[in-house]
Amino acid sequence: MSINTKSLYEYLNQTKFIVLATTSDEQVPTVRTLASFAVDELTTYFSTGKKTDKVQQIKSNPQVSILFQHENQELGSFVNATITGKATEITAETELEKVIKLLSDRSPRFKERVEKGEIANNTFFRIDPQEVKVLDFSKGVGPNAIEIIRI
Repeated sequence: MSINTKSLYEYLNQTKFIVLATTSDEQVPTVRTLASFAVDELTTYFSTGKKTDKVQQIKSNPQVSILFQHENQELGSFVNATITGKATEITAETELEKVIKLLSDRSPRFKERVEKGEIANNTFFRIDPQEVKVLDFSKGVGPNAIEIIRI
């Protein structure tokens, strides 16, 4: 998967789960798997409970990383992508509507929760990318396997 816009966008959108990395108040890296996310080009959106630790961690330090990786890959053609950027809580009504639609289009379960009015205790974030790192073992190992896009 050489980096080109179309193949990267497809890879991100075909990922089933992402891994979000934040930093605790004690500066300890914290990771968790998210299923409620959507990608619009390189901008990632996600939903979470308002009272979760990740919300407080993002408010303390908005710099985050997200890992996109497909399951059951063979080592010789293994690919993943990491987006590093700034997470911002979404509060503007028009952007909230957009994000809820993106998440609903991606996940029938999320759409069902929206229709039932079950997202009142959720908050939504946008991650604006600053760097994208693609690891592609089909190109070799070490530095040969890595492509970085700084935004």
